[in-house]
Amino acid sequence: MRRRTAESIRLGVEAALAASIPQVLIPKLHERLLLRPGEAELGPRFVQRLAAMAGRRLPEDVKWLGASAFHFGYAALWGAVYALAYERRPVHPLAGRVLLGAVIYLATFTRWGGAVQTGTEKPPGRRSARKELVLLTAPFTFSLGTALGYGRGPRPWRGRWRTGW
Repeated sequence: MRRRTAESIRLGVEAALAASIPQVLIPKLHERLLLRPGEAELGPRFVQRLAAMAGRRLPEDVKWLGASAFHFGYAALWGAVYALAYERRPVHPLAGRVLLGAVIYLATFTRWGGAVQTGTEKPPGRRSARKELVLLTAPFTFSLGTALGYGRGPRPWRGRWRTGW
């Protein structure tokens, strides 16, 4: 792996890990305003669902620990993907935000997305508009933080790599 590629991935992972904090907090705020308590806690429900599929029951603290590990690992993965995509085709951070948010939403919350396929979330047609709003908030909050955070890292500009945007 080229040094610049490794550095890009590191910056992408760092930006994504930082962005993963507001990704949880903002939907949690929306949950308090729009949904019943616990309805936006996708991570623990996902871990519980996977355990149930394996015929296991998990204590509450183990569900939250598993959800936290998955959350940060998933964030790191998407940060690396964003960095590699950006290295190949740089875009403005706001365009990157929209693209990354859309890809994450499609991979997670559509009929064929991971959360729906595991039974963690209902399919799109069976969710309320309020729930859909909360589910849209998470990937687009995360993608904004990742794109803006990464946008302050290296980028090609007139044939040279510079820091900042």
